[in-house]
Amino acid sequence: MRILIVDDEAAARTRLASLIEEIDAAGIELVGEAADGVRALELVRQARPDVLLLDITMPEVDGFDVARHLPEPRPLIIFQTAHHEFALQAFDHDALDYVVKPVRRERLAQALERARTRLESVRPASGWEPEALSRLGSALGYQPARPTRLLVRHRAGHRLLPLSDVLRFSAADAVVYAHTTAGSPIADYTLAELEARFTGAFVRASRSDLVNISHVDRIAGNGDGSSTLTLSDRTEVHVSRRRAAEVRDVLGR
Repeated sequence: MRILIVDDEAAARTRLASLIEEIDAAGIELVGEAADGVRALELVRQARPDVLLLDITMPEVDGFDVARHLPEPRPLIIFQTAHHEFALQAFDHDALDYVVKPVRRERLAQALERARTRLESVRPASGWEPEALSRLGSALGYQPARPTRLLVRHRAGHRLLPLSDVLRFSAADAVVYAHTTAGSPIADYTLAELEARFTGAFVRASRSDLVNISHVDRIAGNGDGSSTLTLSDRTEVHVSRRRAAEVRDVLGR
């Protein structure tokens, strides 16, 4: 059973590594440690761990973001959290377990034994749906900080894109793109999730467009109740009649 530790705190990573060594169960191998979510995703692709000991609260790319972006074959996840009230009620079949910080050896051993049983059943882990991650976060009482950068796809992996570079997000054929002056990488989030996460910085112009307020140069009516936004790169974005009044109100604040 190959294990990867993911935690932004060096002391927490050291403690988990020591506990794994103390457990000394046959067939357990620590394949690496990651101090942030981007590095975690890189190591998952390189080391192919069976299990992630994954911290939830990390800056910019938290544990839920890592879970969402995991490549195939997906490892099993044991979340680490400081909050435990009713957490298991929010876990669906894709979540293996969670341990509460500070992690105890007996509890970690129990979680790893569950992982071993799951792996022996040869039951693959499927992807986390956004709704499942949202339920889990709510159950854990977790409120993510608003990041200044967003994880987007880059070649075979991911990179962090400054939000200030994003002119708008658009959705087409169930894919969301982050449009910048340098390109339009894919963001593995729905527009609704991005709108909720970046309220106050972005405004929904239509069903398929979410616009960075700081990149709006002007808004003009179209004579039929709808409007057109002109962005800093001269791109024009249609504002639906249903959203036109709200967009004008947000831009006027």
